[in-house]
Amino acid sequence: MELLERASQLQLLQSALDQAQAGEGQGCVALVYGEAGIGKTSLVEHFVNEHKPKWRILRGACDSLFTPRPLGPLHDIALQSQGQLLRLLESESNRTAIFSACLNELQEQATILVIEDIHWADEATLDLLKYLGRRIRQTISLMILTYRDDEIGVGHPLRILLGDIASSQALYRVPVTHLSGDAVQELAKDRDVDPFKLHRLTNGNPFFVTEVLAGEGGIPETARDAVLARAARLSASAREVLEAAAVIGSKVEPWLLSEVSGADGAFTDECISMGMLQSHDAYYSFRHELARQMILESISPQRKIELHRLTLDALRESPETQNDFARLVDHAEGAINVEAILEFVPLAGRQASALGAHRQSYAHYKTALQYADLLPLEERAELFDCYADECEAIVLMTEAEHAEREALRLWQELGQGEKEGRALRRLSEIVMQQNKRSEMYQYVSEAISVLEKHPPSKELAIAYSHRSRMHMIVYEVEETYRWGNRAIELAEKIGDIETLAHALTNIGIVEMWHDQLVEGQQKLERSLQLSLEHDYQVHAARAYQNLTDGLLVARDYAGCLAYANDGLEYCSRHDLDNTYIGLLGDRARAKFEQGLWDETEMDIKLSQGFTATMGMSSSLGLLEQKLIVRRGEPLDAQEIEKLRMYAHTAIFHVNRYPIAEMFAELAWLQGDLVQCRAEVELMFNYALQLKIPTYVGALGYWMWRAGAMPEPPPDSAEPYATQISGDWRTAASMWEKYGCPYEQGMALMDGDEAAQLQALEIFKRLGARPIIEKLKRQMQTQGIRVPRGPRPATRKNRFGLTSREMEVLGQLVKGLSNPAIAKSLNLSTRTVEHHIASILQKMQAESRNEAAARALQENLFPAE
Repeated sequence: MELLERASQLQLLQSALDQAQAGEGQGCVALVYGEAGIGKTSLVEHFVNEHKPKWRILRGACDSLFTPRPLGPLHDIALQSQGQLLRLLESESNRTAIFSACLNELQEQATILVIEDIHWADEATLDLLKYLGRRIRQTISLMILTYRDDEIGVGHPLRILLGDIASSQALYRVPVTHLSGDAVQELAKDRDVDPFKLHRLTNGNPFFVTEVLAGEGGIPETARDAVLARAARLSASAREVLEAAAVIGSKVEPWLLSEVSGADGAFTDECISMGMLQSHDAYYSFRHELARQMILESISPQRKIELHRLTLDALRESPETQNDFARLVDHAEGAINVEAILEFVPLAGRQASALGAHRQSYAHYKTALQYADLLPLEERAELFDCYADECEAIVLMTEAEHAEREALRLWQELGQGEKEGRALRRLSEIVMQQNKRSEMYQYVSEAISVLEKHPPSKELAIAYSHRSRMHMIVYEVEETYRWGNRAIELAEKIGDIETLAHALTNIGIVEMWHDQLVEGQQKLERSLQLSLEHDYQVHAARAYQNLTDGLLVARDYAGCLAYANDGLEYCSRHDLDNTYIGLLGDRARAKFEQGLWDETEMDIKLSQGFTATMGMSSSLGLLEQKLIVRRGEPLDAQEIEKLRMYAHTAIFHVNRYPIAEMFAELAWLQGDLVQCRAEVELMFNYALQLKIPTYVGALGYWMWRAGAMPEPPPDSAEPYATQISGDWRTAASMWEKYGCPYEQGMALMDGDEAAQLQALEIFKRLGARPIIEKLKRQMQTQGIRVPRGPRPATRKNRFGLTSREMEVLGQLVKGLSNPAIAKSLNLSTRTVEHHIASILQKMQAESRNEAAARALQENLFPAE
């Protein structure tokens, strides 16, 4: 068929290829999307064929199985590349090695990689595409992904991938649209059909148009009728071959089709000559998946079951396919072969889980549960254990809890103590994530009691460490130490490095929270070292996260930022998105507390590519609102309500205390001291009870500002205790030493005239309008002369510069260098560079001198 009305799409693909061809580090992604039958495959094939002589072409496709095969497209690609990737897949290596090998393929040789129908992709394939998409600029290749945009609703897993790469500069979007009436008329010009009626029936969908035109006679009522009419012209034996091909799947191996259909190859040729099947190098396929589905739907139920049975028997006998468990399960289900389902589902589930395809693994186990009563008790218990694990992995916590309870019941019935202990510990972990505090303690206590009746084991060490972590997250210090040290002692005794790393993190962070900075940091660094040496990626990420948390609490901002940046690089390399967001929140908070508010805002914006699909983390959401409060910008009522809800439900106190602080500060800025006290009193009492110095001090400080704390509370951290005691000068000096200008300014507010004037200058540099106004009112009440600010410009700022850009421009007018501007405005040099670039663009100036001259010409900074 002639490719009509696709010039703009081909040009977009060519632009993407030109970018990839421009040099190393210019690889890119093209998304080709449209409804089923719109011509995505034809477009891509036309484009690829044009470039075959100069580019290596690798192609893979996702299959529409009941439960897709993990990394299905990658198996197609590996067979074509015949290199390390194929060896890793055949040896069932870990997915990190597999993903890295795939990236190497795109780095070492200029390649057009095509993966079709990613709306059917399994979770592991989506993770692979996310991995490649984030690193595509490191390659010299073009990755083309096709999908049906009308089949991905809001909750579709593909949305996460699309959100992840949405802001990439290496992304090209290629929408494929319906054919116009003129194009349909051109296609039908040699046929005795009414082109206008044809266009109206098909809505310009190329697949439907060509199916109708391939038929005989007039225009049928539907495209389905056209496909079935063409199939009806086949001989009876060829029709049986076609039905067998439809049941086998999207890709049909010649040997398999021969065994299932039992027909001579001549009848396959008949299907090809009639345009129902296409022949490729190593397989047959339907011309379009829609056609296969239409043929599949036309087969009688009994005939379909028989074809699935024949396919299953052939696949399980062949050395090439007997380990393709997802495919075997698909045909076992189609054949309603319960014995085969129970044989292959656990294998398929474990295979999918190992590759990170947890949704597919969950689906496999859910299928097996329909027949669980047919299994021996032990196998049934194992099945529920595995199902609970996969439910937890995809955050179906209620379902996970029910499954693990059933596993526990079965292990108890079997009298297998160690398995019972594991189930109890897993139940504790599951209910902990549902904020069921009393139950989480009950289950872990029972787990330890059961496991201690058996010889020392890894499972017992894990239970000890899990209990330590439970106490850690609610600041129960002595219990954290008690159970953490028991875990460390047992883990070292039995050589359990993984549990050792976990327990060291539990104790290390608690020590840092309670002023044992050196000891705590040493434990966390040991945990990090062990995790990196043994490739325990989740534990390494957790150690990075807790190191940044601990150093942040200690206000060691240099150390915090160093570990945050290393951790962000590590998490980015290993696609540990949840911890990446947490580390980004810590880095942003460190910058916020140092008064680097523009940089804080940049980190919040950087997070939005993740949070669009994952949800804003509590720390980043809080920082965003704190910035708004301190800058005096309009509050978002919906976001404020989210923070209040989180503060009521979060089991992690570390996230609840700062929220109370923010609402207290907001009330204080508004002059409502009663509300200020109400916002922090409950959390202050918690902190006091748990003896957490940082939060006793921080929350006690707002109690003092509200007039409810005449003297420093016990266990209060500095500089809060000094300030509450009335020594504003020392407190201001301490805040300055830490590098916290806003808090320094608040201490100076309590001082004499000179101190208050200094505070006013600090707040002006920060752009903290609400506290500036509060301080001015205080100074006027005390009879202190408030300096006049610069008079408003005589002309409107027609360039659309932000207030911060106006401040930077004002420094340019004074002839200051970037480092001098950074120091004057309390910014980093890099942030100043970003602002100057934006100023030059908005003012259409070629240089900073030209921008300064234009500002003077426009009278943007008139003399006072």
